Amino acid sequence: MEDVKMFNTTVKTKFFGLLGSPLGQSAAPFMHNSVYQKLGVDALYVPLELTMDQLEPVVANLENFHYAGSGVTMPFKTQVHKYLDGLADSARFTEVVNTIVFEDGKKIGHNTDGTGFVLSLQKQLGLVIPDHNYLILGAGGAGTAIACALAMEGAKDIKSLCIAKDYFCAETLFERVDRHFPFVCTIGEMTEKSIAAALEKYDVIIHATKVGMYPNVDEILFDPELLQPRHIVADVVYVPVETKLLREAAARGCRTLSGLWMNTYQAAEQMRLWLGIEPPLEYMYNHSLEYLRAQGKA
Repeated sequence: MEDVKMFNTTVKTKFFGLLGSPLGQSAAPFMHNSVYQKLGVDALYVPLELTMDQLEPVVANLENFHYAGSGVTMPFKTQVHKYLDGLADSARFTEVVNTIVFEDGKKIGHNTDGTGFVLSLQKQLGLVIPDHNYLILGAGGAGTAIACALAMEGAKDIKSLCIAKDYFCAETLFERVDRHFPFVCTIGEMTEKSIAAALEKYDVIIHATKVGMYPNVDEILFDPELLQPRHIVADVVYVPVETKLLREAAARGCRTLSGLWMNTYQAAEQMRLWLGIEPPLEYMYNHSLEYLRAQGKA
């Protein structure tokens, strides 16, 4: 695997942060910095592991510490909008933010998760978004952003299922989507029965929970015997790159999409927003895959 060399910063270096906790499993710093090095961009992506109490003061002082923008990951995606000056359309409908862009002295929240996921469906699987219906398992920040992005691209039937303890928060998030895209999204409680019933109706299955994420790689959310060859199964989890869900789906004749492609497309969109560059997508995916393999997490 090609090494990412030690970076020597200058007074002109553009710093970008990643706000979240924990950050030990994130491949984002490696992905961003390897692209900056390959393209000769004077920029550095820095993980900033925070507590919730630290979020507001850190966001307020990003520019003072010469940051030119920041990524945002769990558990702050649904909270950070409160400390920003405005939201782009990609985040305004849901108030879920994974990217902070500085525009004319203001901090503007964007969401590239949903955009990246839709692009990965379109580019990697050739899906025409309005031609399918969608079942999203999990209604947190990622699931809601994906639902909104699908609706913005013309999806007409999106069903989200979430566990009982998250239902109130999920309902609030999906109400925001429904205000802008009425009658497109519905939400329900996730049970064995509701999953089985939904799998009979929907053809694109999107797993948007942490189930199956490293180190719990043998976990799976539902009985894979419920899958049929007509299903298209996508996972937002990218550590491991091929989750147990994706392996079981492929074994049953389903087309599958790894979360690493979503992560690649959303990171590329961040680079476009921050730096105006056109990132090398295949390089990003393959280099990240090599990195995860070297870590024993692919």
